[in-house]
Amino acid sequence: MAPLPKILKDRARYLSSLLAPLDSQPDQLAGRLLERFGSIAGITRASEAELRQVGANDDRWIEAFVVVRQLLNDGTKEELLRTHIGSNRDALVRHLYRSLRELPEERLICVFADSEGFLLAEEVLADGNEHFLPLSPRKLFRRALNLNARRLILAHNHPSGCSSPSDRDIRDTRLLAEQAKGLGILIEDHLVVGATKVVSMKSRGLF
Repeated sequence: MAPLPKILKDRARYLSSLLAPLDSQPDQLAGRLLERFGSIAGITRASEAELRQVGANDDRWIEAFVVVRQLLNDGTKEELLRTHIGSNRDALVRHLYRSLRELPEERLICVFADSEGFLLAEEVLADGNEHFLPLSPRKLFRRALNLNARRLILAHNHPSGCSSPSDRDIRDTRLLAEQAKGLGILIEDHLVVGATKVVSMKSRGLF
């Protein structure tokens, strides 16, 4: 293993202290994690499968790490669901990015908000395969009306890693936006999650 830069050595020391109760060689494990992922942020974004590639001894630390990360993610979600849809848009985008970027199949998430923009719920609306996402407008709008939601943000991932909206994404979103308008519902945005970034279809003027 190559020597770590000084700033990473400091991070490694803190990380080693956290790992000590969970691994018999915490110093070595901390060094491998930082060498593999480059930063603490990189470690927190790593999938469970990627973490297991680094671990060579006891896997208890992986289970604990994943649980803590999920708790933090759930805490962020709870905080978002008490706020206005526009008050912390960056945090919402980061949350959706973390939720979708590592999935091997396509998934559609909808964030529902009331007429004033306060978040009501976040739900998975559809799961597909690597290339196709079966979207039911009836299911989407029935759920929105049941929640009395009037503003929606859609988000789905591209397992290929590409964040550019496809022609189908654009066509389906335009149709949904038109149908929603007839029901008194506004689709605020449709986000496409890739491996490294999130693209807002609304900001690109695609619907």
